Amino acid sequence: MWLWRLVHGLRVNFPFLLLGVLILEGVVALLSMFTFPPLALALVFVGLGTLALSIVARGMLAVADTSLARFLGIEIPPTEGEEPEGP
Repeated sequence: MWLWRLVHGLRVNFPFLLLGVLILEGVVALLSMFTFPPLALALVFVGLGTLALSIVARGMLAVADTSLARFLGIEIPPTEGEEPEGP
C-alpha cells in the first residue's frame, strides 16, 4: 500500500517535481555562466534531455500507478484531465 501511495503521489505531483528540477538546472547554469561558460551551454542540452526523459518517466509512472492499483485492488480516483469511468 505504501508503495502505491508513493508512486501515486509522484504521478500526481510530477509537474511540480519536474519544474523544481528544471529551475535547479537553470540556477546552476546561471551561476556557472560567469565562472565556466561551457558548463552553462552543456546545461542547456541537459535541460532539453530532462524534458525528453520526463515524457518517458511520466508514462512509466502512469503504468506503474494503474498496475499497482489493480494488483492491490485499489480504486484510482480520476486525476485532473481524465474522465471518470462508468456510466
